[in-house]
Amino acid sequence: MHERERHRIIIAETAERPVVTVSYLVELLGSSEATIRRDINTLHKEGRLIRVRGGAEALSPPTSTFLAGRPFAISQTINAEPKHLIAKAAAVLCDDGDSIIIGGGSTAFMMAEHLKNRNMQVMTNSFVIAEYLLKNSKNVVNLPAGKVYPDQNLILSPFEEDGTKSFCASKIFFGAQGVGPMGVMETDPQVAQGTSRLMKQAEQRVLLVDSSKFKQRSSLILCPLREINIVITDRNLDAESRELIQEQGCSLIIAEEVIPED
Repeated sequence: MHERERHRIIIAETAERPVVTVSYLVELLGSSEATIRRDINTLHKEGRLIRVRGGAEALSPPTSTFLAGRPFAISQTINAEPKHLIAKAAAVLCDDGDSIIIGGGSTAFMMAEHLKNRNMQVMTNSFVIAEYLLKNSKNVVNLPAGKVYPDQNLILSPFEEDGTKSFCASKIFFGAQGVGPMGVMETDPQVAQGTSRLMKQAEQRVLLVDSSKFKQRSSLILCPLREINIVITDRNLDAESRELIQEQGCSLIIAEEVIPED
């Protein structure tokens, strides 16, 4: 990953949490500790963040007008290769005539590319997914009512009556910020509320998460893992996480086993 891209991600990460540690950034970016420390020093000297012991913090905390979580444009660049395979494996579960729900997030967005030749009813709270499908497919697209959050490309409403209760789907495909023994996790209450509302309208729940999400934790529990029907992830999933998925009764799909790499 180029230095400029690393800097963008580091700035985005510091904007969403009190302190971002060097060890966290090493794992997230796949770079050495020396490289991350050098990046933090550079950004500190440029006045773009504050260097602290063991990590970095933002110049000022985010305001309540923004959603917690990294921007969509940043998320697209992190673990992009496994996300593409996961999205492609998810599309295999869709057939013409289906009614499905697709949540927001970078992996879910990548799924839209593989639905170009389908003819389905699609509900999504991601306006970039909606735009892509409208321009490139014959799918009928439905959107909930709500406020547009451009950084995350999401449409969210604080009200129950957002138009989703009348939509019935065979499956919902959605991502998460983290997965662990306590369940599926999100960072922002509005995102969690919106996803939870959509989950109620689907017969099956399909979680799209790359293997790194099983090492991440967040402050909000979206749902217990046992409420997920299918988990689609990549081959780097560790044995402990595989066991957790099986114990919770979820079906596990490893993307590379369904979609061979090119």
